Amino acid sequence: MLHLMRKHAGSWMIKVVLGVIVVVFVFWGVGSYRSDRENRIAVVNGQVIALEEYRSTYEQLLDQYRRQFGGALDQQLVKTLGLKRQALDHLINRRLVLQKADELNLQVTDNELADAIQGMEVFQENGRFVPERYQRLLAMNRMTPEVFEESLRRDLLVDKTQQYILGSVKVSAAEAWESFQWREEQIAIDYVLFKPSLFNDVVVTPEELESYFSSHEKDYETSASVKAGYVRLDFEAFEPKVAVSEDEIVEYFEDNRETFGTPKRVRARHILFQLEPEAPQETLDAVRAKAQKVLEEARSGADFAELARQYSEDPGSKDKGGDLGFFTRERMVKSFSDAAFSMAAGQISDLVASRFGWHIIKVEQIEEATAPVLAEVYDEIQKKLVKEAAKNLAYDEAESLYMATYEGARLGEVAEAKGRQMIETDFFARSDPIKGISLADKFAEIAFGLGDDEVSEPLELSDGYYLVEIVERKDAEIPELQSIAEKVRTDLLAVKQDALAQEKAGAFLESLQQGKDLDAAAKEQQLEVKSSDFFKRTGSIPEIGSEQELVTVAFFLGPTNPLPDSVIKGRQGYFVIRFKDRKPADRNEFESRKEDIIAQIISQKQQEFINQWLARLRQEGEVIVQEGFVD
Repeated sequence: MLHLMRKHAGSWMIKVVLGVIVVVFVFWGVGSYRSDRENRIAVVNGQVIALEEYRSTYEQLLDQYRRQFGGALDQQLVKTLGLKRQALDHLINRRLVLQKADELNLQVTDNELADAIQGMEVFQENGRFVPERYQRLLAMNRMTPEVFEESLRRDLLVDKTQQYILGSVKVSAAEAWESFQWREEQIAIDYVLFKPSLFNDVVVTPEELESYFSSHEKDYETSASVKAGYVRLDFEAFEPKVAVSEDEIVEYFEDNRETFGTPKRVRARHILFQLEPEAPQETLDAVRAKAQKVLEEARSGADFAELARQYSEDPGSKDKGGDLGFFTRERMVKSFSDAAFSMAAGQISDLVASRFGWHIIKVEQIEEATAPVLAEVYDEIQKKLVKEAAKNLAYDEAESLYMATYEGARLGEVAEAKGRQMIETDFFARSDPIKGISLADKFAEIAFGLGDDEVSEPLELSDGYYLVEIVERKDAEIPELQSIAEKVRTDLLAVKQDALAQEKAGAFLESLQQGKDLDAAAKEQQLEVKSSDFFKRTGSIPEIGSEQELVTVAFFLGPTNPLPDSVIKGRQGYFVIRFKDRKPADRNEFESRKEDIIAQIISQKQQEFINQWLARLRQEGEVIVQEGFVD
């Protein structure tokens, strides 16, 4: 079995099976505290979080970030994002919430569970729950309804507990106005910028250079590096050796029919009238009446796109005349899809309610679903199966080479005996690009983990399987000053220019604080005074950019205190600023957007509240994490 799994490690079938194994381990609690003490990574108030559960959560989180960052997600970024800590914190917080639910005697009823399952579009056909489809999809993933439903029940219980806890979060109109004022108030400033790069008369003496290098040696330490040898088994090179039969192609087609057909798609426009979930009845009635009036205009022949631009409260489609483009049934909430997919092209719906509010929908175009035809996808399937088989052949040979090194032979010797070539890299550090290697971060991670006489197991990269060994190592070292004198000189020059710019800016501000006029002082020193347009606390400064410290200081200034206490360091240099004008928030704008503003603040406060609540549960409970697990 192990041999077969290794042989077909790249195939979709094994990946599905392995994924199911992980899921089953998670939900059945394999590796519990009692059965395997070594398998626990954390204990939350006596309840164990097992390694398998952590791995599943970590992989899901990693997949999310891969979709977000694509090829930019390397090991360094994974470390910077703290994915290991994020995954562990998620599991700890989930366990704390479930324990609190038990303490509060909160439960998810069978009816609530059934409603949730029946509302999942993946288990529906034509908008209706189909028990046979539910059973079939679970069976395809080697999961029983009992296991799935217990997992879903816990998810629903987490949501219910959080909603119960968040029920006390309220926002008054006065609080909303105060928040709106803070965000929307604007200010304008006059400023003089002292750029370090403009101080060109700075010199660096040999004595200063030696002294600076002596006190900053660690800044110039080179990273440890290695030179690696590798054998690559290219996937494409094995493709000519593969023969795929027609029966295999037909079998694959039959097993994956759902992936080849195209579902029905609709292109529609809509006009949205937003509603808050807890809105009073009079608000509901008023919004419905407004929506009904616009519906009558649309049906009387008014331009639907113009109505959307005028009335819709959907920021994503309003400026496009309500155009949502083409979408499949699963893309939209159920009530919206049910309406849109039951209409003919050109038809305008009645008012459609969703959790977002009231919709008026106009269907523009319809693309009917197409059934899969084997002849149309025959070549595609053949190429896919050839590539999968080629990867398996490449793995077999990579494993054969790897096993041949067990007797102590070097990788180059084994490769030569098998008619393969070992390629040597240049020296590289962990974060360096590596010439000829597509996924350098994964390659480097493997290389730096090898011992001097060790050969890696087959490493799968985008273009083939790799076997890697270390040819030579270089330890981290501090170079001689002579070899990097120009770099050190450039660094010291920048430090001295920065210090001089700060000194000049400080003296200039001091003269203003003593009563000198800004324009007169600037003219004396041949400096340029600039004035900004109005900017907000949460925005960038026109012609300056994003300078948060400058923004913060500026909003403390006013007519009676126009100057700051000190100069402000920015990305371009040192700023001396003076208050120019202030523009208060617009009360009328606030009144027109009040409900949306209150909803936004409630959402922010809820997030802050739940974070504080979880931190308190963690502080009051006993959370033990295996030492060194997330270091």
